[in-house]
Amino acid sequence: MPSATRKPQSRRAARREAIRDRLLEVVQRLLDDGESFTEISVERMVQEAGMSRSTYYVYFEDKGDLLRAWFGEIESEIAAAVSGWWEIDADSSREDLRAALARVVEVYHPHAPLMAATYDAAEYDPSVRELVNAMMGANIASLRKHIRNGQAAGFIDPDLPPAETAQWLTWMAERAFHVFLRGLRPAQLRTQIDAYTAIVWNTLYAPVRTGA
Repeated sequence: MPSATRKPQSRRAARREAIRDRLLEVVQRLLDDGESFTEISVERMVQEAGMSRSTYYVYFEDKGDLLRAWFGEIESEIAAAVSGWWEIDADSSREDLRAALARVVEVYHPHAPLMAATYDAAEYDPSVRELVNAMMGANIASLRKHIRNGQAAGFIDPDLPPAETAQWLTWMAERAFHVFLRGLRPAQLRTQIDAYTAIVWNTLYAPVRTGA
């Protein structure tokens, strides 16, 4: 019966998620200790997590599969946070922009080591690379659309090339998030948000604002 088949699948999904979270806690701790994701073996992960290697391979094909199982979830969280940026318009202030960017940084910050590991894995794992490229492509496309709309409405510098500006701002931010956000205290995080806000504000919005 359909209901009988759904229950085992649901239990398996819950079990897979629980195991994923245990393993990712180990990975994040090792990354925080200075190890790279490429150096962390499956054997090391399962040993630190207190589970068998066979259990790992019941639920995950390889290390990339573990990251893929997590990436979709955090990608959705980041997309929801960054959507506030696209609401910036002619009536928005620099503080409005800062609040929008702060939401993005605050979602990303706890996951910075794992996000960096995902981008490292994308260098050699085609399936991870596909996920990363899709997310970056979507982010660039959204920012490009925002720039074009802002130029048409008169609140973004009309001299900026939308596609290239979106690419630079998106990739610079992504790299900076990996390098600068790890292990920051609250005051340091606020300073980074201030710097990020200044870069975006002065690039996109300030040139067409009186007294900016």
